[in-house]
Amino acid sequence: MLHVGRCGSTVVAEMLGRHPSISWDGEVFEPKVRAKIGYEDVPPVAFLRDRIARAPEIYGFEIKYLPSHHQRVLGLDLEGILQLTDSVGVSLYVTLHRRNYLRRVVSGVIGRERRRWHRTSDQPTPDTKVRVDLGAVPFGPRQPLLEVLEEMKKGEADLKSALLDRAALHLTYEDDVAIDPVKAYTSVCEFIGITPEDVRPALGRTGTDRLESMVTNYDEIVEALSGTEYAWMLD
Repeated sequence: MLHVGRCGSTVVAEMLGRHPSISWDGEVFEPKVRAKIGYEDVPPVAFLRDRIARAPEIYGFEIKYLPSHHQRVLGLDLEGILQLTDSVGVSLYVTLHRRNYLRRVVSGVIGRERRRWHRTSDQPTPDTKVRVDLGAVPFGPRQPLLEVLEEMKKGEADLKSALLDRAALHLTYEDDVAIDPVKAYTSVCEFIGITPEDVRPALGRTGTDRLESMVTNYDEIVEALSGTEYAWMLD
């Protein structure tokens, strides 16, 4: 699954990981993820080959594919990452995007402020207000807000182009996850050729309010995005 983070990837991945035919390892290009399952000093390619060989049927993992994320971690561009995944036998790709890039940014800032990235479905949604530093958004390396939005826009277009000759399922947070993650889970199961199990999401949304009520410097963001193609993202 290729995604940008804060787009429902964890809730969908958690559901897929409960399917008896799927072994799911998460964001394996993060060293801490590999270390958690006993592969601390194993390079990514060797790790993937070993995990795929051990999987009883279907093996899945995640890549945060943008330049500020796993491209930076691996020292590879997008095509290099796809060549790597091709080389270990990946045959099916799922992409998960969030059309509202600004909400993805705010979700990331809130996660850092709370020091908690997810909540279980039975927990209340915390009431957290944050300030978004327009000149230093935490997105891999800190960078200006407009540069982050541009990176997400270009990255999404580049990924769809790169996957034209590969089998790919394209999902969005707004259409496939936000209302009911089971929709995304079912779509992925059907795409990879297995029967969906009767599962419910174990994780819930971390923010459901209007941006204006969550961001203390909302007016600054309005001013920064006014007249840009991203202005519609201001709720």
